[in-house]
Amino acid sequence: MNRRGLSGNTRVILAALLAVWLMLLNAVPLRAETAPLYGLLWEVSKPGAAASYLFGTIHSEDPQVLQLDGRVQAAFDAAHSVVLEVLLDTDAMQYSSAAMLLLDGRMLDGIIGTELFNQASRVCSSRGIPEVVLQRMKPWAVAVTLSMPVPETGQVLDMMLYQDALLANKPVHGLETIGEQLDVFDTLPESAQIMLLRDALENFPGIDALHEELLQAYKRRDLGALMAINDASMPIGDQRLADDLQRRLIRDRNRLMAERMQPYLEQGRAFVAVGALHLPGADGLLQLLQQRGYALQVVY
Repeated sequence: MNRRGLSGNTRVILAALLAVWLMLLNAVPLRAETAPLYGLLWEVSKPGAAASYLFGTIHSEDPQVLQLDGRVQAAFDAAHSVVLEVLLDTDAMQYSSAAMLLLDGRMLDGIIGTELFNQASRVCSSRGIPEVVLQRMKPWAVAVTLSMPVPETGQVLDMMLYQDALLANKPVHGLETIGEQLDVFDTLPESAQIMLLRDALENFPGIDALHEELLQAYKRRDLGALMAINDASMPIGDQRLADDLQRRLIRDRNRLMAERMQPYLEQGRAFVAVGALHLPGADGLLQLLQQRGYALQVVY
């Protein structure tokens, strides 16, 4: 498997997957830390097992992000297993592609109305998404597709780690399935999906600037800043929907991931990589692992 990038349909599907991941992190505001918190790589230890490492990622193609710090590379190289949010294999990409489409014969304009469809069509056209494709997409799928910049290579940090683990013949595990990730949105009522689409269209003009701001905070390893930027971005007007998404996207997923990474932490020498915004906060993985008796020490 090469690391030079992806082409054609694979890149399009990966772009959709990456958009889902970003939407999973950005769809609702998080509560920022009151004290500064820095660090992307954390040693996770408990008596009776060799230490593992928890690494916060960002879904970015930036060359500086893809060039791992020596401490991160050393932790990865020494790992006996690699654990990611989701396995980025062909099955996941194909599932994602199918799940984002309307398969019941309906068209998007009949669901969201002509005015909103025309607005979405103009924006999607600027992204190279033709109207015939847009008509087949679910409202939430359009929202997540518009939630991040257009990828140039498809070679992002998460994909690089996955490929490098395979090349090194390391066992690779996923904390979630792609079905579980997509169901966060796919099981929303269509009225809520339409609300997300409206928010995505409203925030679209600032999406590149938002991602640049997130990227710079990530490069500084500033988890507090990442949370603060996220807190100020992509507001959702309906409080009930915001509360529901807060539960679905943050609390439930973090608790599930903390539970599912236990066997790998107990085996020891695991390299666990998840989106950096999963780490901080009262419901974040750092706090949840401490509650389970693990000692955490920032490495990088």
